Amino acid sequence: MRDRVTTLIAIVLLAAVTVTSYFYSRQLRWSTRIVATPAEAPDLVANRIALTEFDSLGRARLTLFADSMVHRSDTDVAMLQAPRLVSRRPDQPQLEARARVARVEEGGATIDLEDDVVLTRDGAAGQPPLRLTTEFLQVLPDDDRYRTDRPVLLERGASRESARGMDLDNVARTVVFDADVHGTFEAAPHR
Repeated sequence: MRDRVTTLIAIVLLAAVTVTSYFYSRQLRWSTRIVATPAEAPDLVANRIALTEFDSLGRARLTLFADSMVHRSDTDVAMLQAPRLVSRRPDQPQLEARARVARVEEGGATIDLEDDVVLTRDGAAGQPPLRLTTEFLQVLPDDDRYRTDRPVLLERGASRESARGMDLDNVARTVVFDADVHGTFEAAPHR
């Protein structure tokens, strides 16, 4: 009889443990259920960022600074506030582009700078520094190219050119204007 009582107590305890375990496992599933976030919710928010791209030799090629960045994984687009893009190619004069906002797409393959865009490039080989202003500038960092289809003003020393649309190749150091080109050029000194 004693064995039967012991067996019955063991069965009741085992049943109680099983029911309690099942109850807590269900509670745990309900409380840790993942809540779906809206598609427009950002997956990354960062302040005061500095992203640097390096060349194959490990030298800094380009640095992107911003006051803030918001990235959305559903579109793979990052929006930046107060971006500043600095070209650090050792064989080229330093180039810097600033704007109020930027949109970075395709993992950084294109960067669209907007609102009060100012691009400056240091002077080299006797050439004066370059300053370019526009409202929109698309940057192709891999090619070190800068282009716009909007009105642009380019200043080099006392020379000024304005146009609608432009393509600047920083490696070749060339600027091609698209349309409505007007300019005044500094006269060469007489010898």
